Amino acid sequence: MKNIVKLEFIKTFGYPGFRTIILLHAILFLLVVTIGSQIHLSIQGLRIDKLFAFPHIWATFSWIGSWFNLLLGIIVIILVGNEHQFRTFRKQLIDGLSRNQILYSKMVIITILALYALLIVLLTGLIFGIIYSNNITISSVFEKTPYVLVLFVQSFAYMMLGMLFAFIFKSNALSIVTFILFFFPIEPILRVFFPSEIDQFFPIKIISNLTPMPDFVGITTSDLIQINGSSPASLQNMGIMPESLSVGIATIVCIGYIIIFYFITKQIVKQQNF
Repeated sequence: MKNIVKLEFIKTFGYPGFRTIILLHAILFLLVVTIGSQIHLSIQGLRIDKLFAFPHIWATFSWIGSWFNLLLGIIVIILVGNEHQFRTFRKQLIDGLSRNQILYSKMVIITILALYALLIVLLTGLIFGIIYSNNITISSVFEKTPYVLVLFVQSFAYMMLGMLFAFIFKSNALSIVTFILFFFPIEPILRVFFPSEIDQFFPIKIISNLTPMPDFVGITTSDLIQINGSSPASLQNMGIMPESLSVGIATIVCIGYIIIFYFITKQIVKQQNF
């Protein structure tokens, strides 16, 4: 298994397309958070800079990081699609690898990419949080870090779904187009025909909503609430954002979908003619 993982590393990290997309992912994320942190907006007590201070920065950066998870899914699609195109899967089977080992090697890459997504948010969050926080305490630094772990689960789910499409369609172009269209408009159209009680459990909605937009109204008005004792404002009770499943429940359901994606992919790998 060690040799399989080593070979997978050579194929993946030696591929120019992989390095290009990862670099693009990192640059886009850093660009957005840097530009966002430079926006100084204060309107009647609403201060957007609080979104970049501890502990709220973890929710903010996880939300921004989720914008680029599609790129990670596309990376996995390309890696699997290239294996089909150049028939390296067939060669690996001839060389004695099992179909399960082929799948496990891709799972290792997915895990590493999900860890990368977690680490880039964690490291940049620490740096920006230290810069933009006035009063730093241990509790404020770690209070909302579970948001970063949720981003890991979300990134993993994006890539598992991407891998599933890549094994189904084999073609990079068809897999990528279907992958993107499944997020919009295919699943949103399907959800229209179901009541909200069922609609909220659809896979794409669950995965996408794992890292919701931070409640900037509630966050930025917290100082006013402490001063005048008024009830907290929020996007939900203002009617701007609909109520949704709690992050905990959504994470559990998402993990369930990851397991489903894995077993479907496993069955396809077992039966597919490489």
